[in-house]
Amino acid sequence: MEETSLRAVMQQIEQLIQNLLGEHDRLQSGPGPQSEELGRRGSVHSVQLSLPNSPRRPSITHSPPGPPGPPITPITPGSVPEDAACSSPRLPPQPPPPKKNPKALNPQLSQVSFASQASHQSRQVTPSDDGTVSERLEGFDGFKLQPAWAKRQQEQSTMRIKPVSSTVRGPTPTAMTLVPARALPLLAGSRISILLDWKPLWGLLAGSLILFDCLVIPLLAFQVREPWAFDLIRILFWSLSLPIIYSFSAQSRCLGSRALGAFVSDGLLEVLLLVLILCSLVQGDDLSLEAQFLLRGPELLRLRYVKKLTGVRGLPRWLVRQNRGELQRLEVRAAANLFYTLLACLIGFHLLTCAWFAAGQAEDGWGTTGLHADLADRSVPEQYRITLEWAISRIPPSKTTDNVLLATQLERAIALAATAMSLLAASIFTSIVTNDMSDIRRVQRQQGEAYCQLSDFLETFPVSWTLERQLKNYLKQTVKRVTLPSKREMATLLPDMLHGQLCSEALGAILSHHQMFKGLMEKYPGFQRDLCVKGLEDWTLAPDEVLFSAGLSCQNMLFVAFNFVLYKRQGVVTQEQRSRPSKVKTWTLRHGQSWNSQATPVVSSKRETEDFTLRIKPGHWLCEPCLWTDWRYLGQAVAGSSASLLCLNQSQLLHITAGHADISAELVIHARLFLNALNDIPVEELSDVQRVL
Repeated sequence: MEETSLRAVMQQIEQLIQNLLGEHDRLQSGPGPQSEELGRRGSVHSVQLSLPNSPRRPSITHSPPGPPGPPITPITPGSVPEDAACSSPRLPPQPPPPKKNPKALNPQLSQVSFASQASHQSRQVTPSDDGTVSERLEGFDGFKLQPAWAKRQQEQSTMRIKPVSSTVRGPTPTAMTLVPARALPLLAGSRISILLDWKPLWGLLAGSLILFDCLVIPLLAFQVREPWAFDLIRILFWSLSLPIIYSFSAQSRCLGSRALGAFVSDGLLEVLLLVLILCSLVQGDDLSLEAQFLLRGPELLRLRYVKKLTGVRGLPRWLVRQNRGELQRLEVRAAANLFYTLLACLIGFHLLTCAWFAAGQAEDGWGTTGLHADLADRSVPEQYRITLEWAISRIPPSKTTDNVLLATQLERAIALAATAMSLLAASIFTSIVTNDMSDIRRVQRQQGEAYCQLSDFLETFPVSWTLERQLKNYLKQTVKRVTLPSKREMATLLPDMLHGQLCSEALGAILSHHQMFKGLMEKYPGFQRDLCVKGLEDWTLAPDEVLFSAGLSCQNMLFVAFNFVLYKRQGVVTQEQRSRPSKVKTWTLRHGQSWNSQATPVVSSKRETEDFTLRIKPGHWLCEPCLWTDWRYLGQAVAGSSASLLCLNQSQLLHITAGHADISAELVIHARLFLNALNDIPVEELSDVQRVL
């Protein structure tokens, strides 16, 4: 009885399972509103990425021929794909399998130099409404857009849906967000803008004229006069320099009224000097020696511009850029102080010599009596030599008694003034030199503490010479490492507005070499500020520091800001290449080149990419694919001496552009075109230094 009841229960369960399976099959095979809606959603037309004036190419997800419907608008690099709401409701539910070997992207339009395109499969990225890529080709599937950017595209497509009027039958127009391909103005900090700057040129000319006046005007005592054309050049140059003199006054005074008052005083003085030069030019050689000194001597008052001319000329700024680190800056400062002091001493000796000659030509002067009675009959070089020897012999303090007994009052005054000024100059020179040497010794002592500790340890516990040399070489490189203040440390020193302006101008000049970022920064100034302040991180590297090696996951796009980086694909940068980086091949790209430009790309062969070590110079970048897709390093990169990098992370870029629909749309377009071109490059030719810009 129990077996009969158990068998009946099992039969009922089996019958119930069969009924459920049959109902499931019937629901899947039978037509209905739900299945039709699922078919409509699952078979959305894929859109075609195409460049301007390029032939149409099939996408990876193909749509079979069906009943005629509204035309499908192809998406160009300057447009944003719309939502799937405007697609035809009469699409068939199932597309056919993808074709093999779709057409490759035209290299003339993508500006990517390819090797043989017939020897590899094309791995194109086709934007779909759900932001995913459904492609399965033979071998490598290709680089796919990261889910974060796919989600961003879907969000932007949802936000850009426009209501379609009931009377309109055509497709919904799309918003154009093309990155401008026109010639953009140069950002601050570019080399060409510096070369075209007039201030360094003006400073060089003004400094040369002032130095020339310091040499020529005292020579009037020797009856030496330059041609009249020099006076005409002085008049024209200083007349045109009045606005610059006003800028000097504005920089020295904070308030507008004080700046105007300083300009009035400086301007009146400059006008007076110009009038005196004009009078000297008109009178010519008819003036006496005293009148010539009266008209030309006040021009030496322009020496007050020397300190400001050094800043205008840009020499200190260039020295700071070329000499990084406290020790090198102190050494350069000491050399500059020594040079300026010696130059001032030479000019002082020249003025003193000319003053002694003028005093000696007076009645009962040293040049008309005694051993030097025939001084006036000698040539000008002989007169200058004899006068210089006389002037130097009267400088020592031991000659004070003899100086007091000189024949004329003018000679006694010159001798005593020369002795006092020489003592003052010697004390200033000694103070400058000793202070500079003290600062240099202090920094050297601080940097040598680690080396001394290692030497003391090795004296107590001796090791092999090989290990000792390795340890000392490491400490030598570490001591030379330049510790620069980071962007965050500068934020603690400056207010927010000034810090933002500093980052925007300094870091934006480096990013401007990348045409996509350059176009966005030019089009959206707020994006440049956010990107430079919030998005970029600065790295200062030790000499020969390894940045990355092949196989590791890549998270940051790297811009070389200072010095250089050595890179080798599928290999290791050797010690010989590190010690002689000037012999390494330099990676160069034409300015403004990108996937949207029409210039001829720089050809980089397979051998050049794999076998040679590249020297990546400032203005170039590495590892851009990590912003748009999953990327792993394909080679090794080693920093040069005191190299600096700017790092851009994908998450930071997403965070910055979260509230900017237009910027996000243009970034998605660039990402998909970048991946299309990247997928057309054979796997064996891929590199972290991309030819896809």
